Amino acid sequence: MVRDRVKYFEANDMLYGHNLNKIETIVIPDITGIDINDAIEFYEINRYFDKDARSNTWSDEEFKAYNEKSRELYELTLRFFNAIDNTTVIQYYTAVEHSFHTEFWVLFSFCKLFNKISDDTFEQLIHTDGIAQFDLFRYKNIVNRYGTVLRGYIIEYDNSIQILMHVYEQAYKQGKKLFLPTKLTGVDICSCLENYIDGDSPNANILKSIEQMRASERFPISDELRLKAKRRYAKELQKLSITGVSIEYGIQLAFLPDQHEEKTVEHIGKEFKISYSIRWLLDSLDYPSILNNFIYIFDFVDVPQMRSLHISKESDFGVFERTMRSGSSRIYPCSFGFGFITRLATMQMNAYYNFLKEQKVRLEDVLKWFFTEYLQSEYNCPEIRVSFPSEGSTYAEKCSAIITTFESILKQYSLYVNNGEIDFELIGMSTTPILFDRVPSLVSKKYIYGGNKNYAKLTFLLFSDQCMNSFVPRIHEQKKEYESFLDLILNEQVNLSDYDKREHPAFEYLADYDLIEIAPDGLISVNNKEKVEVLRDLYKNEVVSRWHYPVAALSEIQDLVDKGVLIEKSSLLSTPETNYLNYLLNRSEYDNGLEIRNKYIHGIQQVNTNEKEHMQNYLILLKIFVLLAIKVNDDFGLSEIIAKREDNN
Repeated sequence: MVRDRVKYFEANDMLYGHNLNKIETIVIPDITGIDINDAIEFYEINRYFDKDARSNTWSDEEFKAYNEKSRELYELTLRFFNAIDNTTVIQYYTAVEHSFHTEFWVLFSFCKLFNKISDDTFEQLIHTDGIAQFDLFRYKNIVNRYGTVLRGYIIEYDNSIQILMHVYEQAYKQGKKLFLPTKLTGVDICSCLENYIDGDSPNANILKSIEQMRASERFPISDELRLKAKRRYAKELQKLSITGVSIEYGIQLAFLPDQHEEKTVEHIGKEFKISYSIRWLLDSLDYPSILNNFIYIFDFVDVPQMRSLHISKESDFGVFERTMRSGSSRIYPCSFGFGFITRLATMQMNAYYNFLKEQKVRLEDVLKWFFTEYLQSEYNCPEIRVSFPSEGSTYAEKCSAIITTFESILKQYSLYVNNGEIDFELIGMSTTPILFDRVPSLVSKKYIYGGNKNYAKLTFLLFSDQCMNSFVPRIHEQKKEYESFLDLILNEQVNLSDYDKREHPAFEYLADYDLIEIAPDGLISVNNKEKVEVLRDLYKNEVVSRWHYPVAALSEIQDLVDKGVLIEKSSLLSTPETNYLNYLLNRSEYDNGLEIRNKYIHGIQQVNTNEKEHMQNYLILLKIFVLLAIKVNDDFGLSEIIAKREDNN
């Protein structure tokens, strides 16, 4: 939308009334001094005044004057459109700004231009660039008038299958109603469907819908046609098998058409075989399910904590790796496990991205829907503006564009959390780079981290494979070994007498924090399971999300916070997640960072002609964008959970 144009939005839209104050400076022009976009804009202005929309700064007298002005502008709209004829309609339409295309057809119908525009001219008009198919079939008077032309349009174009499917499904679903010309017969419709089934690249989802159609007077679908759709669907499933192999990490990843389980994992020797059901994925092509697949099928985060599973963690380092790793805090720790999960995640994104593309679904559109529609409808979030890369862009261009969008969303979200609104003018003036650890959260005291030296000591005694308390001679003689002291006491009867008295203070220390209990006879057992589980989770994952824990555990967490063992912080992303993003995108924290963001923002990668490298970088950027969507959704969800708990107390 051109910035200074007024466009009508419904009252529940964040852009309702946007730029309406432009009417204050509009001077009523002569009819010869306006163009098609002016005429449509005047119509849009009048729609607001028909709903009594007004600026808070207007007095009653000003509102009355502007209302009268809007009526005069509307009269110019009607005069302009009523003057359109066969000789001017195509010229005018090609000049219509993109955001006004639908409004052109509203006025075409309202002003009854179909009484003046011939069939031949209308046919030329609907084949001009920028025509949105659905606009042609929204107005019954237009469809009835140009029945022959629109019948030919539907028969001629394969893409018209979307119109037919919409009309069929609107009997069962809510949505904007479309009309089919009466001249389009049931035989015509079945012929269109059959031609689509026989086409070069039918969408498997549409084939499945045709197979499941019920015969009606308007859609006289035969069993033979449904069977044909079923067989072509099965054939397309077979073609959709996607397999990628990484030799260096021993990963085989496949999408299989005849697999019933949504996911299977096999570990044979040094090789992992992971397969996903195409049937499952085809049944989950709606936008919410696609995002959920990254959580529940591809394991981008853990449930219910919603922590990224792609980060490097200390607990993933083997003993040998720990001795060999750099001690510098400027080196992001890259273990074998981190390399494995990084490669797997890229393979998953590559395979699923291309799978969705085969189904005519762009992951970019899914992400755009989440930030611009879902958050607004589900959580009443203000408008978030995003601009994703176009499909025809090179991967280098896509990388540059999506990085800018990623940072823009973080800035917008920060303003919303801090101020309760998003000031786009303020964002436009900002030159401060976004710091991932500074992006705020809607939730206070959201993340829990290890605190003072007591935390390090407690977790070492309980969970470390280097703590010798996990070794008891009599149990070792039974050829039993445990990785930690906690594993030992959970599986064996262990007594203080199994240890030298010099080691007893360590057990008393654990007992002082209610983590273990020492019975009068010296038997050692776990005492406060909630505290132990929180500490074990934190030891393994380096952060826990407080409010995802059961209510019973919250008081135990707070007790450890009060004692300084744990500390609490609030941000959208956890510290391990911000470290991971800094490693991928810049060198602010790590000398071995990939610097993906810096290279594209500063134009370094633009001279690189290796499209494969750009594609790999784009897949990485898509991965973190999916993570951002998951984290934002989790933030809103936790905010609601906490609000409900407070209301119930």
